[in-house]
Amino acid sequence: MERPLVGALIGCGFVSRFHLEAWTMVPSARIVALCDPDAGRLEQAVQRVPGAHCYTDAARLFEQEESLDFVEICTLPEPHRELVDLAAQRGVHVLCQKPAALDRAAFLAMIASCDRAGVRLMIHENWRFRPWYRALRAEIDSGSIGRPLRLRIAQHDTRAIRPDGLAQQPYLARMPRLILMDIGVHLVDTSRYLLGEIRTIAATIGRFGGHTAGEDVAMLSIAFAGGALAALDMSWCTPPVGARPEWALNPTVLEGSEGTLRLRTDGSLDRASPTGLTERRPVDLPPDDLVYVDGYAATQRHFIQGLLTGAEHETRGTDNLRTMDAIWAAYRSAEEGRTVPV
Repeated sequence: MERPLVGALIGCGFVSRFHLEAWTMVPSARIVALCDPDAGRLEQAVQRVPGAHCYTDAARLFEQEESLDFVEICTLPEPHRELVDLAAQRGVHVLCQKPAALDRAAFLAMIASCDRAGVRLMIHENWRFRPWYRALRAEIDSGSIGRPLRLRIAQHDTRAIRPDGLAQQPYLARMPRLILMDIGVHLVDTSRYLLGEIRTIAATIGRFGGHTAGEDVAMLSIAFAGGALAALDMSWCTPPVGARPEWALNPTVLEGSEGTLRLRTDGSLDRASPTGLTERRPVDLPPDDLVYVDGYAATQRHFIQGLLTGAEHETRGTDNLRTMDAIWAAYRSAEEGRTVPV
């Protein structure tokens, strides 16, 4: 049996706990090193990976850990470009947290750096790897709803109107571009996974909660090259309805020429025919307490499988650039008050 690929994780903040737990569910990979400038966060993280080598400086990590196959970057987006360069210079493949970059030039530089070094760059977009969205895509591919017409996804919570709503991720309050960069990238990437490439986008955004520098409400209207439409609704100022926040399961409806699929809160799908006949479509899920982290693990397994087999990564850098182009176009749309091409 081949040895597991060995990797490091850089950035031990709030979200890293899910990434580290997920790596224990990927038998063909092993985390051997951790890095964060905050010694307290490092101390907490290493409890999840006993025996991992700890570093407070990323350059030092790459100097000392000469046998790394990959690195997962879980920092805020600002240092992504520098960290990707460090990894590429050492011939280390990169799995990078979203959003990959705050501007297009930085993202292009990350892609170019990895291309020159001959290493992989994949962005950790985990929503599309959640089992209900894989099931939705399988239904589309099977033709069960005919031609896809319209996708609707809503993500709501109250973090922007609760005084402690951002306590676990206080950096979010300082981001000048917020809900589209944090949640919008997930929704846009998932809609692209289901319906293909985006032709135009129209956005309306607002800031209502009073606890953030950036927008906490956004609505996107998307037209796809294949003719389908999408309505993506995001608000951090309203309670969720018909959702399972602990699973990252959000209300989702996919309408087609021959039927409609609706995501249920148990993770299964309802298919309604044009005559109103409804059929349940079960979706295979892990135990309840593992559903949330399973999305991370599925993303990481896809990354490792691509490294082992040479298969193309779904959310490789050049593909995720299209998602980010849609996000940046959405900001232009909101600023200019018009529909813009992507």
